[in-house]
Amino acid sequence: MSARNEHCCLCGERRRITQAPLESLSLNEIVRIEGNRPLQEGRWEVSPQMLVNVCIWRNGGTAPGQTHICDGCITLGLQHVKRFVDGALASLPGGEAA
Repeated sequence: MSARNEHCCLCGERRRITQAPLESLSLNEIVRIEGNRPLQEGRWEVSPQMLVNVCIWRNGGTAPGQTHICDGCITLGLQHVKRFVDGALASLPGGEAA
């Protein structure tokens, strides 16, 4: 383990020996609407898909093998994403936050 990833690059918390260095966290998926919602007349997409993307990384980008984000900072980022998603769901007609 290099000295640069013994501590979280963001808050400085020391990494536990059992914790693998985490440099970023991301979800990049294509959601196919068919099979998740009924396809109805009036749609114009031939192959209806939606891109879903969530990314968490340190400000400044990634430096593979040289950075580490601790569980606490990842949790903070995920909580921020959750507030955004909960707010977006609540703003939709009939929507509600989980």
